Amino acid sequence: MNDQLWHQFNAVLGSLTVTVGLWVLIGALPLPIVIAAGLGLAILLAWKCPSKGYIWAICTLLLGVESMAWPIMQMADLQKLGPEPPLEEMERIFTAVLFGLFSGVFWITFAYGIFKRTHGPLIPVTTAPTVPQTKNQKKKSKQNSR
Repeated sequence: MNDQLWHQFNAVLGSLTVTVGLWVLIGALPLPIVIAAGLGLAILLAWKCPSKGYIWAICTLLLGVESMAWPIMQMADLQKLGPEPPLEEMERIFTAVLFGLFSGVFWITFAYGIFKRTHGPLIPVTTAPTVPQTKNQKKKSKQNSR
């Protein structure tokens, strides 16, 4: 497989992953919207991302945002149940908050790690090789610096 085709394959696979996450998050999405979102994201990723690392950094970041949004949506549904929701619903919300925040932090941290790995250091580190000095050379350099 050539590099361009491999790049597009990763864009499609990443957009499929994010689209499935969105479908799980929202639930009852119409199929045309799911297909449009998946194709739109795949085209955007293949067009704008310079490397496969950037594609997966963006996809894992979006998965982290989706994971963080899940507990928020569950808590919004809790208001529909009235002032005193049943214990089963409170357990469901607790589980959503616990696992949603944990997985959201995981995916966002993972995205940051991928981005740092693909981006490289922001400031290039250059070190000049040093030659060990003898005692006489150290004395001379101290005398010259005074």
